[in-house]
Amino acid sequence: MDIGALRGTQALRNNVLKWMGFCLGVLASIFAVFNLLVTNMILLGALEVIFALFCFYIFFYTRNHNGHRWQSVTLCIFLTVLITLGTYLSNIKSVLFIWTCSLPILFYLLLGKQVGLYLSLIAAVTQAVILLAKPSLEPLNTINFLLNFSFTYISIWAVSHTFENSRAEYGQRLENLALLDPLTGAGNRLAMTHYFEIEQTNKHGLFILMLDLDYFKKINDHYGHEMGDRVLIEVTRFFRQRITKGYVFRIGGEEFAIFLPNSDPQGALDFAQELREQLASTIHNIDEQAINLTVSIGVACYTPNQTLKSFIKRADDALYQAKQQGRNRVVTAYELNQQLTRCNKAS
Repeated sequence: MDIGALRGTQALRNNVLKWMGFCLGVLASIFAVFNLLVTNMILLGALEVIFALFCFYIFFYTRNHNGHRWQSVTLCIFLTVLITLGTYLSNIKSVLFIWTCSLPILFYLLLGKQVGLYLSLIAAVTQAVILLAKPSLEPLNTINFLLNFSFTYISIWAVSHTFENSRAEYGQRLENLALLDPLTGAGNRLAMTHYFEIEQTNKHGLFILMLDLDYFKKINDHYGHEMGDRVLIEVTRFFRQRITKGYVFRIGGEEFAIFLPNSDPQGALDFAQELREQLASTIHNIDEQAINLTVSIGVACYTPNQTLKSFIKRADDALYQAKQQGRNRVVTAYELNQQLTRCNKAS
């Protein structure tokens, strides 16, 4: 599976931001010329010029880069201010307030369910106060108009909320299917790649622990594979309970990986040793069977410009040495490097 497919929400919002920037930039330019030269609304026209420039900046920026949260927030708030100010300054016959109905769609698509809900409510209340404060709503003061306008806004709001809620829910389900190991609920290999390449932007102080349960095959042979699966679930829970920072991944069979961000060589080694000792001293009671496990661990530190593949291999090499040395122990990649250096000097 392409890791880019996991960024569907980001891609959607970036496209919406880009093309809304273009469309609103064109419309704001037209309205700016009209208000400056025809209606003589200097303040509104000047703000529309600034808004148009900002929209075109967003359009050209998002053609080659991912949009930022602040750009979406600024666009939505700026547009809301323009529509609100236009409603306040203009005659009711201009029906500029009709643009209010477009706001919920934009809020939800660009900012998500929670922020979209609050901004839609604020926009509705603000426009209602402005309209009701006008000395006259002629010729639009009929109860029929007020009901139609209110229900139209509420309907668009409700549809936007329902759509975004469903989209976010199904998107999360698909992401879980793609990123989680179905047996243990730990992250899988794709989740490791996603974390390393996308989420962990600052990799300074990042360590990886490769863990392999010792003689796990004997559990499957003696108790059966169903018991083995339950042991894997229990061990995953054990790891998660002892990690205050970092993530657990199951990368195959009885092999796990843990990322430790913002750590140091001694801290990562101490954590690995503590994890090994605690697992060795813990009895897992499953179906009235007392299961005791040990684990071999290889530890590696991220080095600049290192790929995930080479990062994992260094930890894997250390894990291999831990097994060769009798299992139930921790070996670090930097310890292996020191041994190699001493061997080279001796030769």
